[in-house]
Amino acid sequence: MESCTRCESGKEKRGMIISMNTRCFTPVDAACNPSGVVPPGDVRGAARTGPPARGSRSSVVIRLAMRVSRSKWFSFLRRVFQYQNGTRSDPSSNPLNSGFWMMLELVALAVQLSMILVTLSVSKKEKPFWPLRIWIAGYEIGCFLSLLMLYGRYRQLHLPRVDGSSSSLSDVEEQRTTTDSRISHLTNKCKTSLDLFFAIWFVMGNVWVFDSRLGSFHRAPNLHFLSLTLLAWNAICYSFPFLLFLLLCCIVPLVSSLLGYNMNMGSTDRGASDDQISHLASWRYKEAIGDIESANNANEDTECCICLAKYKDKEEVRQLPCSHIFHLKCVDQWLRIISCCPLCKRELH
Repeated sequence: MESCTRCESGKEKRGMIISMNTRCFTPVDAACNPSGVVPPGDVRGAARTGPPARGSRSSVVIRLAMRVSRSKWFSFLRRVFQYQNGTRSDPSSNPLNSGFWMMLELVALAVQLSMILVTLSVSKKEKPFWPLRIWIAGYEIGCFLSLLMLYGRYRQLHLPRVDGSSSSLSDVEEQRTTTDSRISHLTNKCKTSLDLFFAIWFVMGNVWVFDSRLGSFHRAPNLHFLSLTLLAWNAICYSFPFLLFLLLCCIVPLVSSLLGYNMNMGSTDRGASDDQISHLASWRYKEAIGDIESANNANEDTECCICLAKYKDKEEVRQLPCSHIFHLKCVDQWLRIISCCPLCKRELH
């Protein structure tokens, strides 16, 4: 009898210990572990009650930085900055001469011209103290001239040209180089004159609009609102180079140093495929005849900037979309590593 009672009491004690252990290790009941310390054997409790790791947050930030650095708009801004701080010898390598950017310029000019025409037709009875109508009309003339220059740029760079099939390759290249140099020289003169006109007009508009001594805003609210809108747009355009410098030379290096990831190399770390390379133009080089032509093309057309060797007669060369020419073997190896031009850093699209 005594042995039976001892066995039963031992079973009851073991049951009480097991129930207490299960109760202490359940995640719902925290009374058994008030200090919040997780036992060494409870891995699930450690994973559940431990604080979130900082590595996951940093990995998310690095992934976001990688997406930004590999985006099209970021690579476009980098190419604009590199072109503006380069030699600017080739207008076709300018990212601002691309078809997409020209379309944006066309939309912006069309919107400004529409706003000016609508506002002038609505505000016929308004009588401002300063001649704001003259300023707005002059701004409209400048927009119209910018529209004509935009068409000239598009026609020069993007429309196909018809060359004579009987002429040799050197004659065609010489004629095209001469014509392009004349057109680009004339275009640069017109653009400089138009930029000077807009700069003077911008200063005059600020003086007339922000002159608070006379308080003519209530006399012509529509004209003043239109003038303020046009001045704000011009202020954004004039501050674009400074904002671009601030982004690429201050913010991007700071973020890259904090994250340990070079954002400037994010958009150029992927090489081009063989199919993309094979669609690029290539031909056999022909040496220039004459001292004038060789002197004009000494820096760009007679030497490969990758291997620093001069082109030889009947040697295969390849031309990139930015119109820069290299040895076929040199540039093919380069593009398989980095899909951009070695000179202007323009990427292959």
